[in-house]
Parts: sequence; C-alpha cells; structure tokens
Amino acid sequence: MFKKLSEAELDVMLVIWNAQESLDTGEIVRKLKQGKKLQAVQVLLGRLVNKGYVSCEKIGRLNYYTPLVPQAAYRAAETETFVEKLYRNSPKSLIAALVQSQPLSKEDLEEIRALLDREEK
Repeated sequence: MFKKLSEAELDVMLVIWNAQESLDTGEIVRKLKQGKKLQAVQVLLGRLVNKGYVSCEKIGRLNYYTPLVPQAAYRAAETETFVEKLYRNSPKSLIAALVQSQPLSKEDLEEIRALLDREEK
C-alpha cells in the first residue's frame, strides 16, 4: 500500500506522471497550474522522494525527478481505499451513487456495459 499523498503532492505527481521524461524543478513549477512558488515545490518534491514516489537525480546544478510509482497503481490503491471507506467495500454502491448523481451519456453507458461484460467473462 502506498503512503497517502496530500492534495499538493498529488498535483506535483500529476505533472510528473504526465511528462514523457524526467523533469527538473523549474519545469515542474512552470507546469503547475496554481503557480506555486519554487521553494514550496522543492519541499513537496522532497516529501515525494522520502515517500518513495519519485527518484531525484542531480545533473549539473539541476535536480531531475522521475516517477517510481506508476499512476495506474496509485489510482487503483486510492480507488480501493475510497470504496472501502465510503462505500463499505461495495463497488455496486459506488456505481449506484455515480449513476444517481449525474446523467450518463449513451456512450458512457455502452463503455460501462462493455467493461462489465469483460469482467464477467
């Protein structure tokens, strides 16, 4: 199980996960939509290194960060925790809540049916 990420840490991880290559601190700061300050991002990156989410490699004067935890693995773990805590470990309850809270398009419904059909097999 992964250590929980704060919202700010998750914002930084999303930038790193979406990159096609390792990013230096300045690139991460520029890609963050909230316009976080360099020092704050450096603190967050230090936490992510300590939690084992990213590696840090110093090249010249710059630190480059690379994800160690795949986004899909983190998403799966967070989804499992979410379903356990809020829906008493019932995916059916989660799906019912999603369907009741917002209308689904015909395409959404078809994709969900296809996923369920594959899972059933």
